[in-house]
Amino acid sequence: MKAPRQFGQHRLTTHKSKRLMILWFAIFALPVWVLFDSWLENKNPHMWFFMFLLYAPALYMLASCLRSRLHIYENGLIYQSLFGTKTLAFKPNMQMYITRVQERMYGVNTARHVAVRLVQKDEDIKIPSSFLNMEEVIEILLDYQANTMLPAMTQAFNEGKTLNFGAIKLNNRMISVKDKKFPFDQLSDIEVERGILRFYTHNNSGGLLQKGAAYVELSKVANFDVLNHLLSHSDALDGEDDVKMY
Repeated sequence: MKAPRQFGQHRLTTHKSKRLMILWFAIFALPVWVLFDSWLENKNPHMWFFMFLLYAPALYMLASCLRSRLHIYENGLIYQSLFGTKTLAFKPNMQMYITRVQERMYGVNTARHVAVRLVQKDEDIKIPSSFLNMEEVIEILLDYQANTMLPAMTQAFNEGKTLNFGAIKLNNRMISVKDKKFPFDQLSDIEVERGILRFYTHNNSGGLLQKGAAYVELSKVANFDVLNHLLSHSDALDGEDDVKMY
């Protein structure tokens, strides 16, 4: 796959995992065999229809695995899917949403899912957790965020511009959480607890139904590392060293 020259050096190419497709074929192997055996005996054409219904999702996943590719470069990516190809050049105003979900069963950690969503003006690319090497993909994206996005956004913040972090808007005077605005002198604490970012004020620490004056899911906050850096390395929050993690 040839990338535009401005994308720079190629970093990684990955594809979707075939594990779910293989599992689907294995689970329905016996029912399909029973249907096929019934067709051999009775020559009933409806058996082929039922076999197709059982394996249709697996066939879709197979086609998607064969077609889907993700090519990551220093300054952009190319995402090939079953329904087309999208190209995205990285820019400092890109919104990067990273979602990590840890599944648990009977108190034991089982599957771990990592997904990425990149938004830049009219471009919206979702990279599902079914791709292999997602942690390496995220590492490349975070490198670009730290080396290019962070300096540009820090300069804009210092100039008093309002920055868009998805569900949060921020400038050097106040922070907006959904539809609530908080001047920095009203905030007493900010913390992350179980994937939720919570904001506390001097006169509102929450009640029985809600902890904090406002909260938002981390999956709805773009460029969280940049947001955390701006809050912890500015004079906006006196006495705050960092967003507290729990």
